[in-house]
Amino acid sequence: MRVIFRADAGLQIGTGHVMRCLTLAEALRECGAECGFVTRDHPGHLAGRISARGFPVSLLPAGTGDFVSPPPEHAGWAGVHWTQDAAETLAATGGADWMVVDHYALDARWERAVAGGRMRLMVIDDLADRPHAANLMLDQKFGHSPADHAGLLPAKCRCLAGPRHALLRPEFAQIRAQSLSDRDGRGLRHLIVTLGGVDRGDATSAVLEALRAACLPPDLRITVIMGSDAPALERVRALARDMPRPTRIAVNVEDMATLMAGADLAIGAGGGTTWERCCLGLPCVTLETAPNQKGVAPALTDAGAGFDPGPPEGRDFVHHLQAAIAEAGDPARLDVMSRKAAALCDGDGTPRVLAALVPSEVGFRCATRTDSRRVWEWRDALDDSFRVSDERTPYAEHDRWFRKAVNEADPIIRILTQGGLARGYLRLDRTGATSARVSICLAPDARGQGLGRRLLVEADRVGARLGLERLMAEIQEGNGASRKVFEAADYVERGSKDGFLNYSRRLENTK
Repeated sequence: MRVIFRADAGLQIGTGHVMRCLTLAEALRECGAECGFVTRDHPGHLAGRISARGFPVSLLPAGTGDFVSPPPEHAGWAGVHWTQDAAETLAATGGADWMVVDHYALDARWERAVAGGRMRLMVIDDLADRPHAANLMLDQKFGHSPADHAGLLPAKCRCLAGPRHALLRPEFAQIRAQSLSDRDGRGLRHLIVTLGGVDRGDATSAVLEALRAACLPPDLRITVIMGSDAPALERVRALARDMPRPTRIAVNVEDMATLMAGADLAIGAGGGTTWERCCLGLPCVTLETAPNQKGVAPALTDAGAGFDPGPPEGRDFVHHLQAAIAEAGDPARLDVMSRKAAALCDGDGTPRVLAALVPSEVGFRCATRTDSRRVWEWRDALDDSFRVSDERTPYAEHDRWFRKAVNEADPIIRILTQGGLARGYLRLDRTGATSARVSICLAPDARGQGLGRRLLVEADRVGARLGLERLMAEIQEGNGASRKVFEAADYVERGSKDGFLNYSRRLENTK
């Protein structure tokens, strides 16, 4: 499969569009797809970074500087008229199976001019302000749903909406369980400031000036994250030298997940990094630094995941920011915000988008440390009728058990996947030399698709490999859905006790 990405970066546009496309391109490459990029020669473009990631890139000529009038509202961001951009893009790409477009300046007119034949079109857009001729729409903005694009998309276009589809690099999901486990009661010791790779309005300087006059914890350290093309980089470096707490400037950070996991509070923009922070349970003082971020800061505050100090140019900004820092000094308050943030984004958005692009088959793998949080969330989302116990296990307790379990021979925990996306788990606990108890659980959005039966087939396969003769299960009497799945897999009811039905299945062809 060949996929072409059309996205720009620059001092006006910022870096987020290209960076999230790179995340998706790297995931597609892992699935065997051939990916390439088309980007325009704006000041601050990222063609070099794209090439350094191993992708071929076609650099379109710089715009003429002439004003490009709407529609759409951001038409000027293209640098040229849409008809010229479409012609240059077609000349640079040749054929492809998919084209992924992430650009506020382009709309259905451009898309109809470029798409054709067997090539399908995916659009990444969180403005919902213009029509598109797409087969697949991705809008990862908090609070958005397919309804926000009503009347703007073809009838057959599939729309993936909300932060559960946020395009995050795999290291965020991989480090999520550890990050959430480590935060409990840690308090405010490390503050990061991350207001975009370009930060054209220099909100970073306003933040540092406000922090300089704030009452900061005595052992606090600060890390400011910026891009090498940020116009205010040198001014920020000068401010950092005069800060009352140790302040480091990190440029073109490549290990953002590790840095965020080690931070206790962020002051950040309301763009794509919002979901990186939420995935790792990092509370944030959110600043809306671009029009497409409107509404994100108050929504996160209403969700209990952080603070909204208002715009940096606002009269009360300094007061609100300093008050937020003071409130975040309470470890219990930070813990609550961390849990609220983590509930908004689980880090599996990229595999969900992949599943919509690439045909995927069901597979199984051994559980690892990184699965701890998702398994806990799947179980925590269960209706009480699906539970063996009425008690809900706190995450910290579950995580201690899970870390030990994945490194031992018993129990056996297998993860069901589709296209790299974890969708459910199977657990086998030995009850004797030739028998084991079966437990299964599916992600909320994986239920009702026949995957429970696939988990039980895998239980048979693993049981036979281990030489087991009998598999058992305990199911609440009122759990008709689970009873139906197990009975269809030839499990036979063997009596009941304390409101639970005991089922068993004899395995054939065992060792």
